[in-house]
Parts: sequence; C-alpha cells; structure tokens
Amino acid sequence: MRTVWLTLLIIVAALPGVVLLYARKSLREFEGLHPGDALPGSRLESAGGVPVETSSWLGFPTLLVVFQPGCNACRLEISGLAAIAPSFPNVKIVLLSTDRNVAGTRAPFPVYFDPDGRFLKKVRKLATPAVYWIDESGKVRYARAGQRSASDEEALLRSLTENRR
Repeated sequence: MRTVWLTLLIIVAALPGVVLLYARKSLREFEGLHPGDALPGSRLESAGGVPVETSSWLGFPTLLVVFQPGCNACRLEISGLAAIAPSFPNVKIVLLSTDRNVAGTRAPFPVYFDPDGRFLKKVRKLATPAVYWIDESGKVRYARAGQRSASDEEALLRSLTENRR
C-alpha cells in the first residue's frame, strides 16, 4: 500500500513538468513579466472608473502588486506594504486587481482594473500576490509571486532603492 501512495505522489509531483514538456512552451510564457522586460503600455481603470495609462508610472520607481480580492496572502502583502510605505515616499505602490469586485478590500494604495484583460494576462503569475519592481524607465527589475513579510519587503525595497543611486 505504501508503494502505491509513493507512486501516486511521484506522478502528481511530476505532472506539471510533463504538461509543460508536451505543451512545448517554456515556463517563462506562463509566468507574467520577468526582470529585463519592459512594462507593457495599457489603459487601466481606477476603482472610481477613471482611466489611467501605465505609461504615467514612468519617471517613478513603481511597485506593482497583482492581487485577488479574496486572497488572504494578498491582504497580508498589502497590509505589510502599507506598514513600510511611509519609509519609501519616492516609491509609487499600485495595486492591480484580478477582479472588479473588491468589496471589503481596504487598500491604502491606488487600485486599478484591466477592463479588457490584456494587461492582466501579461503580468499575472501563477500565484498571487505577484509583485513587480519597475524602475523609472519602465523596465522590470524584480519579479516574484507569493506573500512575504513586511520586514522582507522592507529589506527588498531598501536594496532596490539603494541600487538606483
């Protein structure tokens, strides 16, 4: 019986790799933006329906957080960023929701939606939250998926802002 369970575990663990192999696509195509990529130009909408161009973020170091409104890790990520944001007044932090329904989401940063879904398709990772550090020129310098602690985020932001000087 133990052998059967071990065999099933191995099959389940190997399945994603086999799917990617047969799909003949690199993992890169499934994971949103990567360091070195340019921020795609797009028109988003604020929670109030006001349009905003992603090009308006140029000239500022920007932290883009892609989140799902019902995601606990996303809420923790956003609250951790809210705690450390005052230490980084020159960094623009923006949130991109995967869903227009953000009822109950308390966001201390601007929240945007992607009306046609094209931008979201380019930046969404397999897991949320997805966090991107975008430099003043619009290049992605850092990308990751998954929630981190506020102290980890603070250390990251310190290193990224110090590397700009």
